[in-house]
Amino acid sequence: MSSSAKASPARWSKYWLLGIVAVLGLAVLLYSVHGTRQRSPLHLGQPSPQTFTAPVDTQVIDWIATQRERQAARAQIETVFTSDPELESLVLAAVGSSGLPPTVVDAVISRYQDPSGVRADAIPDLIASAALLAPEDRQREARLVLERRLVATSVPNDRLTQAARDAAAGAVPSVMQSLEAGQVIVREGEPLDEDVLRVLDSLGLYSAQADAVTQTVWIVIGCLVLALLLASPLFIARQRLMDRLTPTQVAFLVALTLLTLGAQRLAVLASPHFLFALLAAMTVSVLLGLNAGLLWAAWLALAVGLMVPASPLLAMAATLVGSVVASLVVQTLRTRVALPVAGAAGGLVAGATMLAIVIMSGGLALSSASAGAAFLFGGGLLAGVVALGLLPVAESVFGFLTDFRLLELSSPSERLMQRLIAEAPGTYQHSLVISNLVEQAVKNIGGDSLLARVGALYHDVGKTRRPQFFIENQFTGENPHDRLSPHLSYLIVISHVRDGIDLAREYGLPRELEPFIAEHHGTTVLSYFYKRALEEGQVEELNFRYPGPKPQSKETAVLMLADAVESASRTLEDPSPSTIRALIDRLFEQRRQEEQFAESPLNFNDLEVIASTFERMLTAVLHRRITYPSAEELRGLRSTRSGAPAAHAATSKPPGRAEAGEVDADGRGSGRDVPVPTR
Repeated sequence: MSSSAKASPARWSKYWLLGIVAVLGLAVLLYSVHGTRQRSPLHLGQPSPQTFTAPVDTQVIDWIATQRERQAARAQIETVFTSDPELESLVLAAVGSSGLPPTVVDAVISRYQDPSGVRADAIPDLIASAALLAPEDRQREARLVLERRLVATSVPNDRLTQAARDAAAGAVPSVMQSLEAGQVIVREGEPLDEDVLRVLDSLGLYSAQADAVTQTVWIVIGCLVLALLLASPLFIARQRLMDRLTPTQVAFLVALTLLTLGAQRLAVLASPHFLFALLAAMTVSVLLGLNAGLLWAAWLALAVGLMVPASPLLAMAATLVGSVVASLVVQTLRTRVALPVAGAAGGLVAGATMLAIVIMSGGLALSSASAGAAFLFGGGLLAGVVALGLLPVAESVFGFLTDFRLLELSSPSERLMQRLIAEAPGTYQHSLVISNLVEQAVKNIGGDSLLARVGALYHDVGKTRRPQFFIENQFTGENPHDRLSPHLSYLIVISHVRDGIDLAREYGLPRELEPFIAEHHGTTVLSYFYKRALEEGQVEELNFRYPGPKPQSKETAVLMLADAVESASRTLEDPSPSTIRALIDRLFEQRRQEEQFAESPLNFNDLEVIASTFERMLTAVLHRRITYPSAEELRGLRSTRSGAPAAHAATSKPPGRAEAGEVDADGRGSGRDVPVPTR
């Protein structure tokens, strides 16, 4: 039930640019550690410095003959054709709606679903064979309809063609050339050509690639290759990162990682034990979650090990253990002030790890190891303090939504929440109930329950612009919609979605909350006003639908269901578990038939889990309550049993007040006079 938009070319280009920057940055860091070595290379076209002979009888690849054979194999592979999906969809839709007999339609659809598609020269035969499947009196009609609606869908597929030709070329074995032991390959002073260098390289007599560049450039290439390998996770996970993060957020993470490693490189010059690279892993754990933080920790351990050649294994172990502990602590405590504590804990465990390794393997005096452990603790504490300072920047400038920020937004003291409480208290109470329903249901189906809870709290903030037009805020019993036309009422009601998005942006809410405001009604119909409009005359249903979009995520889809169920449950006269479940099933089926879940990842199992969760929680909220007697009834009964006139008992104290120690209308004891609420 889901659909995802592809990343735009502009986003792809930005992402690849970030990848290149990451590779170059890592290469510079690695080169700064490993330096250069000098040697005199051989140059293509220059005289050979010595005579090279074959050390043993051997065979080497004849590259010219091999390439000739492979080119011939490529030429034998014909162009591969595949079906164009857009053309196929058009044809299938046209044939499906043509009104032709099912046998004809099935035959055409079956042929067009062939992966290779339908070529132009095959269409006449297809029309003739399909038309014969129709009744005799409709064969001419079938032929005419198909001639108008069938087009060729088979197009050349360059990618598959190239892959097939590459496979054919790769299957051709190399053509070998025999060399006898002692046979001269190149004499001293003779120019070195490409074939000679390949032979020397295959025999291990010299590296042709090393001869093509200076040794310094060779080391640079080695650093680039190693940097590319280190940066490969960035390219492997590119689609997932682009679905979840903006280019600026990815840029922040890349910059954070590179700057952390750069600072770590400078710190190693002072002491190889001053490791604070866990800064990046800890910050990522806060911004993207524990799993991402742990992956970052493993990657950082490898990168730091390459930058500390004096003791790579020790550096890797300390960085890995410290980063993992810091990530776990910050996720457990879930407060901003936990960052320095998490950094200190990571540094402490990293120091203990180093001491354990030193005790087992030796190599350092215990006093030196203790000093190194102290450096590790200090580095972890510094990393925690820096992470605490970076977090507001990541949230406000780069738009990261952390659990810390979500917890702060769920507080009633937030500015927009205060406005909702003050101006639309009924909507606020409605949002509170829904947030509990949504949070539990999303948790049970494996979604982001905290984000869902906060999104549910803010989904109706747009009602603060015109609170009196929504039933939950009409405390006087007067409904202003009674004086308006159905269409005007419709426009006022649906405007709370647009107003909510405007308020969210005005108050600086994270962009991740906007889908909860925009999608919680999907494209459903305002049935109450649509019914009124129908009673007044013929109208189009489309004119009374929310503009959408439909829910795009599990969280917003659950919110749509909770919003409908919670509102409808208030109308139940007998809120028993069976009636509540019947209401839930009816509303779920209605939303399913309206295809409101078509663009969300919900499945049928999720819907069953959500329905069970709603049933359990609403049963608890809407359970039956006993009717408590009023104070007047109790006084009347006491007066009757004691023989005192009921009228005297009723006037002996002010009505609607309970004496000290009496039971009030909620069944609780009271130590003072309190007003009795009316039920």
